[in-house]
Amino acid sequence: MNRSYSKDIQKAKVGSAVELAGWAAVIKVLGKIAFVKLRDREGEVQLVASNKKLINSLKDLTHESVIYAKGKVRQSKLKSGGNEVELQKFEVLSKADANLPIDMSGKIPTDLSKRLNWRVLDLRSSKKYAIFKLRSAMNYYIREYLQQNNFIEMQTPKIVGSGAEGGATLFSLDYYGKKAYLSQSQQLYKQMLLAAGLDKVYEIGPAFRAEKSHTMRHLAEFTQFDFEMAFLKDENNIMKIIEDMFVFVLKKLNAHNKYELETLGINLNVPKVPFPKVTYESALKLLAKEGIKIKKGDDIGTEDEKKLGDLIEKKYKTKAYFITKFPFGIKPFYIMKDGKTYSKAFDFEYNGEELASGGQREHNYEKLASQIKEKGLNVKDFEDYLNTFKFGTPAHGGFGLGIDRMVKNILNLDNIREAVLFPRDPERLSP
Repeated sequence: MNRSYSKDIQKAKVGSAVELAGWAAVIKVLGKIAFVKLRDREGEVQLVASNKKLINSLKDLTHESVIYAKGKVRQSKLKSGGNEVELQKFEVLSKADANLPIDMSGKIPTDLSKRLNWRVLDLRSSKKYAIFKLRSAMNYYIREYLQQNNFIEMQTPKIVGSGAEGGATLFSLDYYGKKAYLSQSQQLYKQMLLAAGLDKVYEIGPAFRAEKSHTMRHLAEFTQFDFEMAFLKDENNIMKIIEDMFVFVLKKLNAHNKYELETLGINLNVPKVPFPKVTYESALKLLAKEGIKIKKGDDIGTEDEKKLGDLIEKKYKTKAYFITKFPFGIKPFYIMKDGKTYSKAFDFEYNGEELASGGQREHNYEKLASQIKEKGLNVKDFEDYLNTFKFGTPAHGGFGLGIDRMVKNILNLDNIREAVLFPRDPERLSP
């Protein structure tokens, strides 16, 4: 079958023969004429039947059935214009049960939890297709930027003997009679790869956190983009890469994904570089002026983070910025200290949420072992990792960025679960 997609019909020559296949989204049989709106991953196109035999074959057609259609392209008589297809041949490839568990028209609001229960049906819409085509594009553009800048893609283990962030959020499992865990982060492995001499590495892969979070921005299983580079001067080198890469991705989306952005009603404004750098203490002072008091050494909570984003946008006219110079006490053991109290860590914020956390890493063996103890962790649990730093490790740094959260914020989605095909949270283990 020389199949065309729905979007191709709008570019096709009037009178040309086409073949299509997809799902019956809308069905209207009106006496001597019948209409079927065929949906595929590229959108929707109207099929028109005026032949009596074809009209009769459409009478028993159920919504969401898989159909094949052959016909000729003609100009639509609708006010919206465009092209439609005059049916010459029609076949039901797979008939759908008429009792659909969720409303597919979008006219009746359906609870997100119920939609996720029937995710295969929920995904059958032009807007959902647009979300995941854009997500795919973002991953592609990230890789494109990094490959152009001499980075090497890696794949690290997802079954590990210890956690990168500590034991509180680890999923444990039995590994041939030994206790093991699902990986929280690629962090420790990417540092080891720099010590091996690979210089610039990255990974886009799954990570797991056993946090009992029920927010619109947290998941138990998520896709993490991790990046690490050696021979840097300080954490500013990493922030420069994030700026350039993020702008590269947004510009590519505007240039190559206009149709999907328009489908979602998204108008992407590309932030100017350099992004503002706001120290942790300055952020606390900005919030304090608005009556939000955060104790020095405490994390900035979700709602306060959104408020801070609004304040930064008002002051600097941008949704993208960095929070820098965090206290070491609220950052992981592998972050390099900046004096006794602070660290060379940063967060990358966009649209009122943290997208990435990173910084320069500690590469001195004795200091790193001391910091592991300082965080109340067992040095023996990190023996393989620590041994890496005994044999010459360059100054290095990097970050971890949540792909799901990036998609959510770039596309202005209400809930992170909308950015994931089959999300996993404390309550959901299926489908």
